Amino acid sequence: MGIYDRGYYDGDAWKGGSENDGRSGFKRSAVATIILINVAIFVVDMFSPKVAINDVPLEDATSQQVSVTLALKYGLAEQGYPGPAENPLYFYQLLTYGFAHASIGDDFGLMHVAFNMLMLFFLGVPVEQKYGKAEFTKFYILAVIFSGAIWLIAKVMTGQPQLAVGASGAVVAVVILFVLNYPKQKLLLMGIIPMPAWVLGLFMVGLDLFNSLSTETRIAFEAHLAGALFAAMYFYGKWNFEWLRLGNFGKRLSRKPRLKVHSPDDADPVLAKEADEILDKLHREGEGSLSRKERKILEKFSRSVRKNRDS
Repeated sequence: MGIYDRGYYDGDAWKGGSENDGRSGFKRSAVATIILINVAIFVVDMFSPKVAINDVPLEDATSQQVSVTLALKYGLAEQGYPGPAENPLYFYQLLTYGFAHASIGDDFGLMHVAFNMLMLFFLGVPVEQKYGKAEFTKFYILAVIFSGAIWLIAKVMTGQPQLAVGASGAVVAVVILFVLNYPKQKLLLMGIIPMPAWVLGLFMVGLDLFNSLSTETRIAFEAHLAGALFAAMYFYGKWNFEWLRLGNFGKRLSRKPRLKVHSPDDADPVLAKEADEILDKLHREGEGSLSRKERKILEKFSRSVRKNRDS
């Protein structure tokens, strides 16, 4: 799946980055951390022992121990791999499966992790810039859990013993959230075919609906469709996960923005009102959501305050 063929968009929407992005900005981003965790787990899994599932002989097995351990499982308890439907103590699988992928021995193992991480890199960065690091992290984690829960419910209802691994559900949620925010942004499908983002969104959802008609597919289309639904509910419901606290991890994500503004009584009232509105937006959506014009207003107001304070 491709990348943007232009680094801009009309109005105050995403313009292919912000003044704070670049190599150093990406290193500090939630997207970079998520990609690093996924790739690290995939590499560790490469050196873990092989595991035989569903009566497959060990010499023919393609799964590895780490990915199977982290996978979300249903109906495999008799083989020694219980899941949350059999034992609530394994509820953690609803999160861990989203950071593991098909093993390197699988025909599509490398493509599985590579495709998901490329999609997250290209479309996750502008989404994180819009909503802020802390909000994006909460959205992503909850998308993993929601997608996994829907997949598990579907398997319980159909009685199909399976396991699920991969970030696809959460990645689809990020992609659809990008599409909903920037529907006219031009993207390149497979790096070749140009199309507006809304067409990509329809293509992905349509493909998963088509896969849902097949009983032979290995694709967890339920998780993909659940990710798309989660993004739509978040966007149209105007959700905000500010109420969700992540402890010390959340404090590190929610570090105060570099822009500091004081508001004494003798400040320009018009400028102060504009600054208050921008600060409200900053609080709701994160520093990455600010346009160049809004940043200049805050800088101007900050200079005005310093001048009044020093006079």
